[in-house]
Amino acid sequence: MVLIATKMVAVKNLSPGLVLSDAVITPAGKTLLNAGGVLSQRAISLLSMWGVNYVYINGEDDHEPLEGQAILPSPSSSFDISAECKQFFQEYDSILTSTDSSFEFVRNQNKVPVLALKSTSFAIYSSILTTGPALMDYLLISDYQLASKIARHTAMVAYICGLIGRQLHYNETELKALTLAGLLHDIGKMVISHENSSTSEKAHVINGAQLIKNVKGISDEVTLSVLQHHEYLDGTGFPMGISGPRIHPYAKIIAIADIFHYHSYIEDYCNPFNALNVLTKDMFGKLDPTICQMFTKQVRDSLLNSNVILSDGQEATIIFFSPNSNDPIVKTLDQKLIDLSADKTRSINRMCTPDYPLS
Repeated sequence: MVLIATKMVAVKNLSPGLVLSDAVITPAGKTLLNAGGVLSQRAISLLSMWGVNYVYINGEDDHEPLEGQAILPSPSSSFDISAECKQFFQEYDSILTSTDSSFEFVRNQNKVPVLALKSTSFAIYSSILTTGPALMDYLLISDYQLASKIARHTAMVAYICGLIGRQLHYNETELKALTLAGLLHDIGKMVISHENSSTSEKAHVINGAQLIKNVKGISDEVTLSVLQHHEYLDGTGFPMGISGPRIHPYAKIIAIADIFHYHSYIEDYCNPFNALNVLTKDMFGKLDPTICQMFTKQVRDSLLNSNVILSDGQEATIIFFSPNSNDPIVKTLDQKLIDLSADKTRSINRMCTPDYPLS
């Protein structure tokens, strides 16, 4: 009889073909990899992307342990994940739930639960401060299916606004106001019966500002930012068509965050390259060029070493961006380099995230 031992293996030492003895569970409670699954290169990449440091695999007793392995007496139902990653996704799930609940209250009561929304905004602000530089990495692989579309969008815009505010060295008061404005920017959609009507886009910013303008605890600059977040520097925006310095700085930031998140999730998966191209096209005319350039650089930096699925179905890793292009150089699983700025026959289809079943 051959006995099977459980070995704890560092993710950095994994190789395709090893068999998991225990399931890997995400902080949100979803199974990332099932027990008994055979590890592929893609699965190993996902483990690294989610911050998993060790997993448990099956191995025969007479095999010598590999470097980074330890023979354990029995399997465990848990796995090591970076404390920062675990904390972020726990906070993120809670924030989406509370945002969804608050927006549903607005929809049903036509009133603003200001204390609940300010509490959620503060949670986002605190999460930005505690998570640090990895925050954008986590946002790009977050679960798209959590919460309603509007609640998810507004929470993500608030996160992105806070990230930009930190890059601009905003003080605490400014960051809190900016984050709240980002969370409230689409609240007017809760009081529009037919969001797809031709007037809804202009109506939602007016209705949103009217809904919050006399609410105690919401400042005038937050209300003004909600009203102006679809205004553009060249005067082609709405609802008033104002331009340049007449647009509040928070509204300029919300405009960038709004566009980025909207175009990153055209389908039910994340492809930030669509959004980067839109921001690049609009940064000299509609959007603030300084903020836009700073933010797009941060996104590109976060995408380095991330895994993506190409339009031909191949999985690849982003290894380099040239300074003037959003099309990176990628390395495929068979170690081939592809310069997507030169190869126009292929493009990036989506991020490779744990939301998709492993092949």
